Parts: sequence; structure tokens; C-alpha cells
Amino acid sequence: MAGFGQGRRHVPPRSTIAVAAILTLAACTSTVTTHGHRLDAAALAQIEPGQTSQNEVVQLLGSPSSIAAFDDRTWYYVSQRIEKSSFYHQSVVAQDVVAIGFDDQGTVNHVDRHDLNGAREIDPVDRETPTAGNELSIFEQFIGNIGRFNPPDNEE
Repeated sequence: MAGFGQGRRHVPPRSTIAVAAILTLAACTSTVTTHGHRLDAAALAQIEPGQTSQNEVVQLLGSPSSIAAFDDRTWYYVSQRIEKSSFYHQSVVAQDVVAIGFDDQGTVNHVDRHDLNGAREIDPVDRETPTAGNELSIFEQFIGNIGRFNPPDNEE
């Protein structure tokens, strides 16, 4: 008499192998996400400098993604396509920025279009901005907060 399990071989069903293969392949595919404003090329072509007003731009393209910080006469429509191939790795594969400038009367005076080729990487500065006030140790912060958060009950 043969021992338990001898001479028998467990073969997983084909459906299990197929599911494992599909999951393995699915893990290798990248995820593509789109952020921002999807611009219609036909609508953008209808905007003519010297002819189109701000209201017409809103009707054609919608509200801008952003308005210039120091000059509210420049509107930006931004879209970006990001491809994520793994948990830690993602890259911008397409970017489109349309800047529309208006004159004092609210009429378009220029339309500039920029893509990913014109983008620049910005290196942040490592310096720290000094803040006013005292730098307290953890112990000083703890002592300073005693009694601050639980006011006494005034029940009589």
C-alpha cells in the first residue's frame, strides 16, 4: 500500500493558470491619467486676436485652468497626460498649455500654445526662510500647553 499522496500529482486547473497569467500581464501594463482642460482644436481655432472677447472665450473653451498671478488679463488652459508604469514611477507623456492674453477692453490680443517640449524642470532652492519668534524645545512646548485645551468647568 502506498503512502498518502505518493504517486499522485496535483495539477492546477487550466483556468487557475490562465487567471495567474492574466494578472501577471495586467501588473505590467501602465495606467494613463489625464488632468486639466481638454481643449477642442476646432474651438481653439475660432479664437482670433483682435476679434474675440473674454465672454466668447469662456463660451468656446470654458473657464480657464488658471489666471496669471500678477496680471489677470492672461488666462491659462492646461492639460497633462501622465503615465504610471509602477507604484513609484510616473512620467508626464504629454502636456499642453494655452495662454490667452486680453487687452484693456477684454479682447484677445494673443494666443500662445506650448507643449511638453517647451517645458523646463524647476529645481527648488534648498535654503530655508527664517521665521520670527522663539524656537522652543519639545519640553517647553509641552509645558506651555498645559491647561490650554481644557478650560475649567464653571458649574455651580
